[in-house]
Amino acid sequence: MLNRFAFTAKYWGDGAVVCRAKEGCAGPCVEQEFGRFDTWTQANAFAARLNEGLEIHPTEAKQIITSAALEASDAMRAVDPTVGACIHRDALAEGKALQVQFTIAELELAMTFCRISRCKTWLQSERMFRNARNALFDGMHFVCESPLADADVEAIKERLATLRAALEDSLAQR
Repeated sequence: MLNRFAFTAKYWGDGAVVCRAKEGCAGPCVEQEFGRFDTWTQANAFAARLNEGLEIHPTEAKQIITSAALEASDAMRAVDPTVGACIHRDALAEGKALQVQFTIAELELAMTFCRISRCKTWLQSERMFRNARNALFDGMHFVCESPLADADVEAIKERLATLRAALEDSLAQR
């Protein structure tokens, strides 16, 4: 059943767009008529509604989109065999950046747990301290075990030190 198509969302700068993916053809391609969305989530919800309107099941949409992405990858490799390696390297770098952002967010959340548990005597304060300690250990492990850029190491180390101090202060006030 060739020539099926489905809609999907893709990042576009600091926003997102809706794209059309045609099965067996290199793509997906941006559908300019739908405009630009502030977030990927908004674009994805819009694409999902379009697929629903066309009675395309989400699983079927994924198959079509994947088919189009694979065709695009094959076409790029046919032109330049090194493209696959570049795409893989870029994906790894992007994944590492997301891990750094996640670790920083986890450490900042742990600091919030410390502040909240100091202000109130909740039954859950014990759990908050445990979560904060776990975040501290996760952050230390990530810095020790991952090859990171110096700026990322410094950003995480700074938050680790702040969290450690917050934990010590919170536990001292108990």
